[in-house]
Amino acid sequence: MKSDLPDFMLRAVFKEPAIQLVVGNFRELASQGIVRHDADPVAGRLLAEALSSAALMTALLNDGERYSIRIGCTGPLGALVVDAKSDGAVRGLVQNPHVMENADSVEVACGEGGADVKLTRSKDGKVLSSGESRSSFILPGSALGYHLSVSEEHETEIRCEIELRAEPADPVKAAFGVLIQVLPGCDLAEFDRIRTRLQMSEAGEIMRNCMGKPEEGLRVLLAFLLERLELPEFALRTLPPARFECGCSAESLKKAALQMLGREEIEKLLAENPNPTLQCHFCNAKYHFSANDLL
Repeated sequence: MKSDLPDFMLRAVFKEPAIQLVVGNFRELASQGIVRHDADPVAGRLLAEALSSAALMTALLNDGERYSIRIGCTGPLGALVVDAKSDGAVRGLVQNPHVMENADSVEVACGEGGADVKLTRSKDGKVLSSGESRSSFILPGSALGYHLSVSEEHETEIRCEIELRAEPADPVKAAFGVLIQVLPGCDLAEFDRIRTRLQMSEAGEIMRNCMGKPEEGLRVLLAFLLERLELPEFALRTLPPARFECGCSAESLKKAALQMLGREEIEKLLAENPNPTLQCHFCNAKYHFSANDLL
């Protein structure tokens, strides 16, 4: 893999075959998530894939929309929770960031029961769609691709290639991701051939080794997926790189605390600690309050 390649995202739309493809590197995004949650290598690998997959999915949103994603598993990892906005702002958390205390591999961390996915699409606080699915997949990308295919009825495949390194302040060497999705009129048999090729080892090698020049790498990947030396015409668009952005504030945490706890519980809290600290679960930012702030 190319080390320290800047984050990028490209979207290609084809008329024949009728598909869209989104490809990107989310190294900086994934590193931010792992560092903020002090995730160990196993939890960090899964968090990096969840963030990268959600970043790819932002290309499917209209302006002002957002995805709220929860991926639950039966293993000690617990759940991955990610919010992703149409402007590329992504935030996420892993329920058990130190899962290696109980699991030494992704398979053990996730458990044998597959993944439960809950996906909500919203705009300005209004739910546009919401669905749940259960699959045998344990990797976040595969589970989300399956969910989009069965719950939203848009055949989709997602693959991520994540490489970590032993640098606590910058733990991700590369985090490549690819999303392919049908468009109206697509031949589903042809799409099945394309999605099968995306999961082949050769596609992974291209993702790892050919993205130093993103547009050239995209063309190499497309030639492999479509099994064509000469590519059909397609519209290519450079999208803004995704970024880890929480958007939390003292006011938003205060509002959430009042809604969750109520006045009586807040008073008990203040009796025990007149200057409490509230911490954002998504980014671990801490906000200090006084009794006057909360009452």
